Parts: sequence; C-alpha cells; structure tokens
Amino acid sequence: MKILKITIGLLLIVATTVSAQKTKSIQWIGGPTYVLHLGSFKILTDPMLSPKGDSAFIIKQHPTTGQLNAPVTRLIAPATFDMNNIDVLLISHPHADHIDKQAIAALSKSLHLVGPAINETVFKDWGWTDITGLNWGDSTVIKKDNESLSITAVEAHHAANDPLKTQLGKGNGYIITYHNGKTLYRIYWTGDTVWFDEIATYTKYGKINLLVPDMGSVGSDGAIGRRGLNAADGLHIARSLNPEMIIPVHHSTFSMYVEPISVLKDTLSKTEFGKRLHILKTGQTFKL
Repeated sequence: MKILKITIGLLLIVATTVSAQKTKSIQWIGGPTYVLHLGSFKILTDPMLSPKGDSAFIIKQHPTTGQLNAPVTRLIAPATFDMNNIDVLLISHPHADHIDKQAIAALSKSLHLVGPAINETVFKDWGWTDITGLNWGDSTVIKKDNESLSITAVEAHHAANDPLKTQLGKGNGYIITYHNGKTLYRIYWTGDTVWFDEIATYTKYGKINLLVPDMGSVGSDGAIGRRGLNAADGLHIARSLNPEMIIPVHHSTFSMYVEPISVLKDTLSKTEFGKRLHILKTGQTFKL
C-alpha cells in the first residue's frame, strides 16, 4: 500500500512537469506590460505598475502637445499578477512609459534582466545586478532540463525620421523562441517601432507563431512626429511575416495612445488576419 502511494506521487510529479512544459499563455497587465508563460519559463515585459490617475508618469516631451515634463494619465489600472518565479524581466527600452518608478521599487533586483546593451548602466543604477545586455542581432539562451528559451534582439526604430528618431534613442524588438524537445514556439515582440523594410527579413528566424505589436500610434496627432505603430503598419507586418496569431499590447491604457485598438481590428477584419487577431482585456490570460 505504501509503495502504491509513492508510485501515485511520482506519477503526479511527472504529470505536473509534463503539463508545465506544454503550458503557453500570455496575460496582458496593461500598456506594454504582459506576462508570458512558455512551459516552465515566466517572462515579464516592460513593467508599468503605476496606479490609475492623472499623473501616472512624467514624459520629457508630450508627443501630442510638445509640453515639456508633461504628466500622462493612466486610464485603466494595472492588472494584478504573480511577481514570483519570474525567469526574465525583458525590457525593450527604458523610457518612462515602459518601466516606471513603481516597477523599479516593487520588482526584485535579483531578477535576470534582459535589455538593450546601451542601457546597461541605467539598469545598474536602478539596482539590478543580473543583466544581459543585447545589441541588435545578439541572443541569449536559458535552459531548464529539456526546455530552452532563446531571446534575440532585433531592430526597433522608434520613429521614421530624424531628428525624432535620434532623440528617442535605440530600443530593441525581440524574437522569443521556446523549445522543449518536441515543441517549438516563436514570438516576435516589436517593441516601440514604426514600420521599416528590414522587418520583412525577420522570416529568417523561422515561422512566427505569435506577433505582439506595440500599437497606439503615439504622436500621430501632434507636430513632432509619430513614434510607434499604427494600424497600417500593423497590417504591413502581418502581411510580411504571416503570423499564426496577433495579440496587440501598448494600447488603451494611457492617454498618449491616440489610435483606438478598434482601428487595427477594422483594418485586419478586411483581410485573412482578422480571425488571427485577439484583443485582450486588461488582466485577461489567453492560452497560446
């Protein structure tokens, strides 16, 4: 009888492990922030944890009005999520609308942070010690038993033209590839970018299962210039990479997002990508 109990216990452990390896999901926390579960790996992106309110963060120059040191309103509070057991804190770039003071205060400084190599000093100044800095084309690989997680930094052009392009600095997009020996799953997260022709070459990394575009068309209603994807850009990326699924982030949460996500929905609904688009509610977890 005792042997039977032990056997059942072992079976439960094996079953739990297998189940964990097969689990793939995304939870949208709000803005550019989401939690990815890929097998036993847990990834948190661009953490914006400020509460709902009129001064969620201060931006150096408002993209619409041009006002210096302008407060930005958070329209929807961040969703709650489990901050434990995060394997990677993945940062596209350290602008005030991609990592805020609340996140810097709340998150463990022992987390493995992966971000642009050019910003390593910034991350150190914020207290992080385990940092992998990636330039465009660089990769890092994390392994657990028969599972592996590969993160490759790819180009992200925050704006199309100078002087704004140079003023906003260099950021990363990422190709995130999960492999467990049998399953290979690949994600392209654009980071803050506009369309540029090299995006079409990202097919060289292999089949894109999930496209996660940063939307919002920030700055398109001002005189300074657009500094992010609009729906037309989103369609261009979809047509170039032919992803199996599209889950946009970086929309609806903050007042500086000026293009409603309904525009992307309407744009893609006229194409084969309409059925591949999934627009999550804040806090929603979606099985991949």
